[in-house]
Amino acid sequence: MTEPSGVPPVDPADPSMPPDPPARRRSRTVLLVLLVALAGLAGVAGAAATDRLDTAVLFVGIPCLLALGIGVVPGSGGWGGVVQTVTVVLLLTSALLGEAAVCVLLAAPLVYGVAGLVYAAVGHARRVTGSLALVPVLAIVLVEGVLPGTRIHPEQTATASRVVSSTCAGFEAALARGPRIDPAADRGVLLRVFPYPTPTAAQGNGLRVGDRWRLTTAGGELTTRVTDRADRSVGFAVETDSSRLGRWVTVREGRLSWRPDEDGCRATMTVGYERHLDPALYFGPLTDVFMDAGVAAFLAGVD
Repeated sequence: MTEPSGVPPVDPADPSMPPDPPARRRSRTVLLVLLVALAGLAGVAGAAATDRLDTAVLFVGIPCLLALGIGVVPGSGGWGGVVQTVTVVLLLTSALLGEAAVCVLLAAPLVYGVAGLVYAAVGHARRVTGSLALVPVLAIVLVEGVLPGTRIHPEQTATASRVVSSTCAGFEAALARGPRIDPAADRGVLLRVFPYPTPTAAQGNGLRVGDRWRLTTAGGELTTRVTDRADRSVGFAVETDSSRLGRWVTVREGRLSWRPDEDGCRATMTVGYERHLDPALYFGPLTDVFMDAGVAAFLAGVD
């Protein structure tokens, strides 16, 4: 019995069949990357609509979504597709949300790292099991901050200490006249590279309970009130904060103390604040570093 005439069916698994032309493969890859990127942007829009931009949904969940999309869909570009998609979504998100370049640079290692780990895990699952049986494990990602009570140690403390004057009597007398900030003071290497908001000017009444200090920073001001006065120390609470610093942290209170040292008068400042960004595993230490540097810059500039 003879086979019916006509064009034989195409078997994609047959190695003798010619592969797709390069131009067609490139077009398909670009289309798939765009579709995955659109899905990622939709996720960002959802996070913005539900006020979840500071949570792990943005910094962990969205990169997981992008990496899963690239890893699960055949012919979507491999590692190059992952990098391209994450880069496009990261840049478009920063532009749409009005984030500064420094924010993108600081978040990029986390975003690329999560996407790379998830994509590698998908590839490993497919090689080992021949299927995506392990992919559900990847669904257990950090959802920190999404629901009430899911945040990890959002309350943190920044501390710095340095010699500020030759005598403590002179330093205390200067503070009693009202705080002043030297804008030309050394902010340190970190804050010269990454312009994290720190006070650049100060006005105030002094060290009596109820006295207010107004600290000018990038984008606005912090207003503080002296809450207690002890021997060689003063405590204060933050009443208002219209500065750009409020995008990342809420400064609540602090204490400035001073004591004689062999090199002069050593001042120590401790500031309590609430971190806004999650996950804590990444943003906790990062915020600590910048807040410590900011407090050190404040002490360096106190005149």
